Amino acid sequence: MNYFRTLFRGVVSALLLMTFLASGVKAETVPELNITVFAAPSQSVWVPALIQHLALDKKHGFKLNVTQKPSNVAYTDFATGKDPFCYCAAIPAVSRFKQQGADIALLWNVFNFESDIVVKDPAIKTLNDLQGKTLLTDTISGGWALSKWFFEQQGLDMQKITVKSSSVRGAAFLAELQLNRVDALLVNPIEGAAAVQQSHGEYHTIAVFNQALWKKISGTDFVPQVTTGVSQAWIAKPENQDLARRFYSANREAAEFIAAHPEEAAKLVAKDAKLDVPAMEQVLRRYRNLIRIEPLAPHRQTIALLTQKLLPEAKLLPRPLTDEELKSLVPDFNVAP
Repeated sequence: MNYFRTLFRGVVSALLLMTFLASGVKAETVPELNITVFAAPSQSVWVPALIQHLALDKKHGFKLNVTQKPSNVAYTDFATGKDPFCYCAAIPAVSRFKQQGADIALLWNVFNFESDIVVKDPAIKTLNDLQGKTLLTDTISGGWALSKWFFEQQGLDMQKITVKSSSVRGAAFLAELQLNRVDALLVNPIEGAAAVQQSHGEYHTIAVFNQALWKKISGTDFVPQVTTGVSQAWIAKPENQDLARRFYSANREAAEFIAAHPEEAAKLVAKDAKLDVPAMEQVLRRYRNLIRIEPLAPHRQTIALLTQKLLPEAKLLPRPLTDEELKSLVPDFNVAP
């Protein structure tokens, strides 16, 4: 009897040890995804930060690592292949990279195009009121490229505006307006909401996106804007395709959480976005359609309209993308696991 009892204990101990070792090996072999985002308060921080806070990466079997970089650095590192996964790939900017020979592809949309003009002069109420004024923005960004197109389509004479560019965002950006060094800021929705919130109503915003104008031209009600960009060499590997699909699933869950629980999402993400919670919640509620996680391939014709007609005509692309470049930039990628 003692022999069998000892044997039983030995078998149980061995099984427990094997389980422990197996779990340890499993933990060590969880794939890691390294992505680059624009430095906060950029909106590209939102979804990755929420994925980490909700442990959605762990749920989907990978570990997410996020590196924040200024926009010019992030784009340079992506275009040159140093960073193979850019969670900040604006279509106008990366289309230029494609024309310059960058071997990159776009997988899915994250944010629709939205941008705000922030002003404190109550006399500036419309885009046309900006003529003769000084506008501060980040002209290297894709957001600027699209905003400039909407300016021009709505009759704003860009020759009558002084445009200053800076990749420094946040408080330093806002200080330029506070100190009357510029008359207006062109910012993303997060920055616009934060400026209004922090000024206690002293500042106001003017929306740049004109949905009626866009519908008339494109037939769609949104502009794909900030997307996930990858190097072709990276996504060619089957293990990375699997990792990208896991990340896509986590993206979808994070977006659903934001839509269902904007207040809780704001509390979780505000610190990462370098915003106070009320400002973060305000932008999540005001721009409920801003986040749109879905594959880009079905929207290739809309991207063709942007990259083969509208942006080149506005001189925001040196020339239209060729059909071959467009197909390479927006490949058929099945996001389903």
